[in-house]
Amino acid sequence: NVTHSDTIVEEPSQETSTTSEREHFQSTHEPLIFQRHSVPEQEPVRQPTEIPSHSAEDRRRNLSPAVSTLASKHNLSMDELFAINGTGRGGRITKQDLLSHLSNRPLTPAKQMETISSPLQKTPNEPTLMIPPQQYIYQPESDDELVPIEDMGQHIADHMLWSQQISAQVTSFTECDLHRIVHYKDEENDQFEQSYGIPLTFTPFVAEATVRALKEFPILNSSIVGQQIALKKHVHLGISVAVEKGFVAPVIQNADEINFTGLARAIQTMSEKAQHSNLTPEDVQGATFTITNPGMFGGLTGTPIISQPQVAILSLGSIQKKPAVVEDAIAIRPIIVLALTFDHRIIDGATGYQFLELIRNQLENAELPKI
Repeated sequence: NVTHSDTIVEEPSQETSTTSEREHFQSTHEPLIFQRHSVPEQEPVRQPTEIPSHSAEDRRRNLSPAVSTLASKHNLSMDELFAINGTGRGGRITKQDLLSHLSNRPLTPAKQMETISSPLQKTPNEPTLMIPPQQYIYQPESDDELVPIEDMGQHIADHMLWSQQISAQVTSFTECDLHRIVHYKDEENDQFEQSYGIPLTFTPFVAEATVRALKEFPILNSSIVGQQIALKKHVHLGISVAVEKGFVAPVIQNADEINFTGLARAIQTMSEKAQHSNLTPEDVQGATFTITNPGMFGGLTGTPIISQPQVAILSLGSIQKKPAVVEDAIAIRPIIVLALTFDHRIIDGATGYQFLELIRNQLENAELPKI
């Protein structure tokens, strides 16, 4: 929904291939960018730097630019601001005085909900002020064991929280019949491992299908830059791997230039490096699209959160045998649920669903590699 404070900026859509076999997967919708303004035009901006002059005490406790800016950011009234006991020279209010006051400041119900839904931007050395109402804060019992959040866990939490604040995320689902790929894997696994020195898994099949779909729908291999869309020339594919302290997504650089065997080898190499904590910073940077796999733990499906500044992520559920209708008959087939989360600011529903359908179609009709 678009409110009165939203501005819609239309961007020209990128033309994909016009061959007849590809037209089914093209969208006629043009991408939109929604730019949200934090302050409505008719609402005047309060300037706390306008210090009342009727009091000599007020004039004596003049404010620094840093304090004025911070007070304006948090909408402090002059009465509340000058009620703070300043620790600076001559009772002057310092930035640290104001931060201390804000961290203990009681919130009105309206402000409580605003604070929960919109984490505040912070500057260096300034704490992030996210103070939920007391009734939502757990008070530890005497026999609780309190364990600090690991640095990696805190980084993931912050990254996911900001991702949901930044983008309008929609998740779509489809079921995919993998009986051809499952049969191929059962028959060719030993020969594949003997020939290439790596086990044959399902991931490179999905990776190859995803790369092909991204070439058909380049809008899903992009990022938003202000009021423009940056379409990436190459596909750098992030593959989520479970490690001891969470998940990490090493990146297969230029995945669009690698064949099936190369993808399988690259995925295996990155997975081994992740398991042995040998990933370098370069190994986990620069992804343009990510594949995550909760199905490895038995999860039927999930609603993945986009890894910013990407605009989409694909989740793989577990492969389960289910009854399926095949040529008007019931058959037992290995089915996987694919979930695609995409950024609705620039990707409309038709494009997102057609992209996911293309991946499904390519997996079900994959050209299986010859060994």
